[in-house]
Amino acid sequence: MSRVYFLIRWLAVVAAVTAIVLAASGRVASAHADLLTSDPAPDSVLSTPPAEIVLTFTEPVDPTQDAIRVVTADGTPVELGPVAQDLGSDSVTAALPGELADGSYVVAWSVVSADSHPIRGAFVFSVGAPSSGADDLLGSVLDDTNTEPAGDLWLSIGRFASYLGIAALIGTLAAAVIVAPTTLSGRRIATVLFAGGYLAMAGTIVMISAQANLIGTSFLDWFAVTDTRSGRWWLARLIIVAMLTGLIPWRRLLDRRPVQAAAAAVSLGLFAVVAAGGHAVSGRWVGIALTATVLHLAAMALWVGGLVLIFVVVERCSLLATAARFSPLALAAVAALTASGVVNGWRQLGGLVAVSDSNYGRWLIVKLVVVVIVVTVASGSRWLIRDVTTTVVATQPASIGAAAAVTPPDNERPLRRTLAIEVIGVVVILAATAGLTGATPPRQAAAAKAVDASVSVIRDDKVAQIDLLPAVTGGTVMHVTITSPAGSLDPADEITVTAELPAQQVGPLDVLTFPAGPNHVTTNEANFPIPGQWTITVTARYGEFDQVVFTADIAITNP
Repeated sequence: MSRVYFLIRWLAVVAAVTAIVLAASGRVASAHADLLTSDPAPDSVLSTPPAEIVLTFTEPVDPTQDAIRVVTADGTPVELGPVAQDLGSDSVTAALPGELADGSYVVAWSVVSADSHPIRGAFVFSVGAPSSGADDLLGSVLDDTNTEPAGDLWLSIGRFASYLGIAALIGTLAAAVIVAPTTLSGRRIATVLFAGGYLAMAGTIVMISAQANLIGTSFLDWFAVTDTRSGRWWLARLIIVAMLTGLIPWRRLLDRRPVQAAAAAVSLGLFAVVAAGGHAVSGRWVGIALTATVLHLAAMALWVGGLVLIFVVVERCSLLATAARFSPLALAAVAALTASGVVNGWRQLGGLVAVSDSNYGRWLIVKLVVVVIVVTVASGSRWLIRDVTTTVVATQPASIGAAAAVTPPDNERPLRRTLAIEVIGVVVILAATAGLTGATPPRQAAAAKAVDASVSVIRDDKVAQIDLLPAVTGGTVMHVTITSPAGSLDPADEITVTAELPAQQVGPLDVLTFPAGPNHVTTNEANFPIPGQWTITVTARYGEFDQVVFTADIAITNP
């Protein structure tokens, strides 16, 4: 029977590896919020000043205290109206009081995505004619909006401590109720539970403080964090953990079924709160992602808690007996971790190259390798438990107690060594999980390459703005608008568009467009068959003999 269990464990590992590799070939999709469109568009040259700044993102966002800033080409701040989300949770707007003078302006923006990641950026637009020095100012503004590495480090440390503490608190308690209920009244388990609760609270406090320093004015600016959806979920996590920690002295009541049911419901609620403040609420399949993440957290907590229970809480005379009872639970936890991890990996991975070239992919590889090692060690320890238990029970008289019969000292040391390795491995897995939570998934990075492209081309007294929404192969949306810095411009008699990929000797291909207004044409089916640096040519005809040709190079990527 021990060999059968060993084979099942290895099949689970092989299935996990196979599923993750298969998931790596999935199509690219967005996983975090990213800037989708802006009005004014980046690098646009407007004939009249805009009345407001409108930013639209791929997913819901929360504005920070400096959500939108506008500065002139010489660095002078422009007074803005209140930042609002009147157009929806995926948009941020700010009114521009008065009329802007001619020249270039830098728009710097800062928001927090629903899954807690701060997002920042900047772009330039011009009114009338561009000003000199705007590009240099753009670089300076971008440097000002970059996050501090120390803040990101503290955020990762806080996540790790929070995960480990919650796993020790909830998992140890659950494992004790299931496999060692007699330990609930002991002082050892009380010490472990309090340590887990305090660690979870400390880690969550560090998370909130680090995020406050990233998006607010200081580590103490918690209001900046709680103004965001993810921040409110983090605060809810802190409150629930504090309440559970306060209930530890009443843990003996868990021998009653109604109390067990209530504790299980609260624990699942805590896992749901943790999931709602992370990756599970962004990207595709949000409902499935929340369910998978709750299952993933519950399985990890049970695995960690069982190891802590065996390694720290139970007496030596009950070590093997408790480990034997926990073995099938550990197998179920590994199976749940595998299944839920496959679901989350399928959502987040963007391809084999992205896995190896991204921080998210590297953390995933670390986690996968450690999981394989830990499961191998765990299989050895469970095999040792079953073989020793079977041998000892078969050779001892029936009158000897079960606990004493399964705890020969000579066989305890190898088990404790394998359990120690398993505990260390699980700690590394939790660290990798914290790294995964803080890293940008390859799907988001790939989606960032597939965001909108907006290019302005100036010819004489006319400006052609070409927008691709997004700049990807296949059918995509194209807008072409022709304006004049001087203001008035006669409507063109005809505007035609062609596309060419010189590197592959493709085209020129005619892009069929339709009038959308004076000097504005559009199409929903601008088809670029392959990725590359495409040359877009816009020809505007005025009368029989007058025409203006605008040419722009735009990078097209796979969706």
